Amino acid sequence: MSYDTKDWHVLLVEDEFDSLQMISKILMHHGIDVKVARDGQECIALLGTFTPTLVLMDLALPIMDGWETLAIMRASDKWAHIPVIAITAYHSVSVEVDAREAGFNAYLPKPIDTHHFLDNLVAVMEHHNQP
Repeated sequence: MSYDTKDWHVLLVEDEFDSLQMISKILMHHGIDVKVARDGQECIALLGTFTPTLVLMDLALPIMDGWETLAIMRASDKWAHIPVIAITAYHSVSVEVDAREAGFNAYLPKPIDTHHFLDNLVAVMEHHNQP
């Protein structure tokens, strides 16, 4: 299955300015519409206004972290189907395992590998949409 990323609408949930800027620029460079939330509460509020193709969520967020935000999404009939990729600077095998067990569709450590970033997103989308 081939994806035209220009039809994607990504919700980036990130509070760290440099990561937010870098990830947004990569996505926009590929013609992807990006909306930004700075914490979990903003994420949930934005989900009430549109349905993204994909959510990229930092795990360590102020107010409501990525773990709690994902739990709310997965408990909702409206949002449970949306693929969510965890991104975090606190990389370890145990965090990756915990993220997958919590319901994240994938896990990307920071700093983001800019050369393979979009390939990783496409792979998640292809896997997520398999029959």
